[in-house]
Amino acid sequence: MNISTMIECQAARMPDKAAVLLVDGRLTYDELNRAANRVAGALSALGIAKGDRVAIWLPNGAEFLASFFGILKIGAIALPMNILFKEREIRYILSDSGSQAVIAMEEGLGTLRAVRPSLPALEEVLLVGKQSGFVEARSYCGMTAKASDRFFAADLHPDDTAAILYTSGTTGNPKGAMLTHANLFLNSEYYAAGLGAREDWVGLCVLPLSHLLSLAAGVLVLFGRGGTMHVMKQFVADEAAQLISRHKINYTFAVPTVYARLLALPKEPRFDLTSLDVCIVTGSVTPDELRKAIEKEIGCRTIQAYGQVESSPVISVDRVDRKRKFGSVGYPLPHVEVKIVDDDDRTLSPNNHGEICAKGHCVMAGYWNNPEGTRAAIRDGWLHTGDIGMLDVEGYLYIFDRKKDMIICGGYNIYPVELEDVLYENPKVLEAAVVGVPDKAMGEIPKAFIVLKPGEKADGEEIMDFVQDRLAKYKKLRMVEFLDVLPKGPTGKILRRSLREAVVQK
Repeated sequence: MNISTMIECQAARMPDKAAVLLVDGRLTYDELNRAANRVAGALSALGIAKGDRVAIWLPNGAEFLASFFGILKIGAIALPMNILFKEREIRYILSDSGSQAVIAMEEGLGTLRAVRPSLPALEEVLLVGKQSGFVEARSYCGMTAKASDRFFAADLHPDDTAAILYTSGTTGNPKGAMLTHANLFLNSEYYAAGLGAREDWVGLCVLPLSHLLSLAAGVLVLFGRGGTMHVMKQFVADEAAQLISRHKINYTFAVPTVYARLLALPKEPRFDLTSLDVCIVTGSVTPDELRKAIEKEIGCRTIQAYGQVESSPVISVDRVDRKRKFGSVGYPLPHVEVKIVDDDDRTLSPNNHGEICAKGHCVMAGYWNNPEGTRAAIRDGWLHTGDIGMLDVEGYLYIFDRKKDMIICGGYNIYPVELEDVLYENPKVLEAAVVGVPDKAMGEIPKAFIVLKPGEKADGEEIMDFVQDRLAKYKKLRMVEFLDVLPKGPTGKILRRSLREAVVQK
């Protein structure tokens, strides 16, 4: 098994069909496969072999996709890194993974030059750019131009590691989740089947390709079905809307904040989003009000999915073979078991809140070079997600919050997402995030950070009254702060951690 064979198959079946659409060009399946073959040949010529780690530090584009599949073709392990990473993050990941090579943007040479002395395992640096003569690096273009465009993917064991993706590191250093070829292949196949993905889908990728959401919902789902994917270098709401309108894009996948920005655009023909048919909303719990607004304004079907890097990434999804339940994060994928446990790992009956655990093809092989972390995360084959949720009597999964995000106020458990759901019902609110603030009397009290829609005005009392009128008294907001923007991660997911840290520092 080798997951890179998906593009080999599509290249043989429909070589001239567009696989990737870019602002500055396009790649057919045959062209994408040949580009990946050249990367595989170039890496092989440098001595990179099965099991070696090769990092990809590139922006969205053809080179990223060719590198990803080229690395997999030779049986090496791909390590996608976000283009926004700084020197400290790059050094840690390359060091922890023991990466033998990195394919990077030319602009990253200064950072790589600074970290390389502390990375004895790093033997090769390939740079993508206009230059061809580098003293301490090789030219990606020069190496791939000399390589053959014929290379058949190595036949690997299904349990061989395909990629290592580092977690966001909410506690301590990031951990590298090892995802096997079987993890990625089976998860993407069941994910695509659950979505009802088809060959005629034209998708839009607005998030970094280095993120597993883009790789799973975009690259693997679309290429596995023979669809087409338009790739943006970075998300800009008005540009994304014009691409959707111009190319009649019918599928996309993004975090809630992306959709909120799209819906906030003026109602003009150039921002026509009505070609969208299927919109995955994931990365965090999506407020029902936002889902309803997306479906009403666009006329599409929203799909809520749930998972994490350690689950390859999908655990549950709104499957086309089952009814949707707003408020839930869908039904588990086939061959994925889900249970809810208490703090003593005892399985809870339906409708009880506890930690979400998953078992099956989605569970990672473990954390790279971190047996202790692996033992803590996977017990008796069950992945402990750290998320609080419940299963209803029909087996649908609901997620309320990360364990650490739960606010304990005067002995009551308050889930920030419940307050955020209410805040999004306020017509003046564009974005909202709620975190716990230390309080001597109550332990913690909930504080909301709000971004208002353009032209709107409100004060804290108005916002707190709005919430108090809709929820139990003990869940009321105690503080409100208005911001121009909320801190977000590379995918646009709101970072509650940053807000909590800002509160502590004040």
